[in-house]
Amino acid sequence: MLRIFLLNLAFLLAQPAQAQVSEGVPCETPDEEYGVCINIYNCTQLINLLVAQQNNPQVRNYLKSSTCGFVNTVPLVCCPQPKTSSPLVTTAAPAPTPVVTEKSNTITTLPKRPHCGLTNNSNTRVVNGQPAKLGEFPWLVALGYRNSKNPNVPKWLCGGSLITERHILTAAHCVHNQPTLYTARLGDLDLYSDEDKAHPETIPLVKAVIHENYSPVNFTNDIAILTLERSPSETTASPICLPIDEPVRSRNFVGTYPTVAGWGSLYFRGPSSPTLQETMLPVMDNSLCSRAYGTRSVIDKRVMCVGFPQGGKDACQGDSGGPLMHRQADGDFIRMYQIGIVSYGLRCAEAGYPGVYTRVTVFLDWIQKNLN
Repeated sequence: MLRIFLLNLAFLLAQPAQAQVSEGVPCETPDEEYGVCINIYNCTQLINLLVAQQNNPQVRNYLKSSTCGFVNTVPLVCCPQPKTSSPLVTTAAPAPTPVVTEKSNTITTLPKRPHCGLTNNSNTRVVNGQPAKLGEFPWLVALGYRNSKNPNVPKWLCGGSLITERHILTAAHCVHNQPTLYTARLGDLDLYSDEDKAHPETIPLVKAVIHENYSPVNFTNDIAILTLERSPSETTASPICLPIDEPVRSRNFVGTYPTVAGWGSLYFRGPSSPTLQETMLPVMDNSLCSRAYGTRSVIDKRVMCVGFPQGGKDACQGDSGGPLMHRQADGDFIRMYQIGIVSYGLRCAEAGYPGVYTRVTVFLDWIQKNLN
């Protein structure tokens, strides 16, 4: 009987209160507690609440506010979780003092051309992408989480980018309430093979800073900085440029085709790609994206919307935190600038629903202040 009630309720909740996200993504409950978006049948707290008070209008309203997506007709709900914290994580202070690096007496600053953004390949988990070439994106990072089933093999669940010799830029939702995040893989092509001729390094993470105004409900200010225990070898990895200088800093990039790359799922709820994938996607005007997501999402100057109207190509689960990269001619070279961070979307490559990316140019001052 409860199942019939829940299936009927799925139709009542046809427009979820939160932007639809993938199952397993962190979220915030209506009581502003930490939760995870999961199948309602797996959320004991809400099931018990429904069994006891399924005719209570307040319970129905609470459930509607808890809805974070659907799998077919079955609701996903933001299920409250025990409060845990990672020893890595701190919340950014409003104006932290830059830290002196261990190697020299200079303040850590973002690298500028010609010291960033060059690939080892001159060609110009991503859905319907193509395999990347060895050394094409030497700043790409795979973030590793502890694996209870196989402690010797991390779960590679998010991406990031090297922006200094010891700092990684990623999405806040990859770090927020994620106590199992502990390591980073740099310079790799195939995460599970040694036959790709890559020479990756796996380096522990020692600190994480999440934007102080990050919201796990709608993913606003979805940005974080991770600190490596040590710098990788220069032959393993090198940083990408951030759009610090004009004219790239002031561009909105609408109509351009930047590149996104990662080891994420090949399609919604599908398997992750063991090899690095890349694809080029068009930047949309934010007004088109705002109409697509409506009031379920915050589309403003802090984000950029990227994807084809007909869908078909997109970032997907596991690509979160990875860079959106703009190619710019620089003399005889092509230099790459990170203009976005993979944040969220509706499933993957859905027609009419572009991916939403944190707009890096809005957060340049925040990034520089938090290179601690």
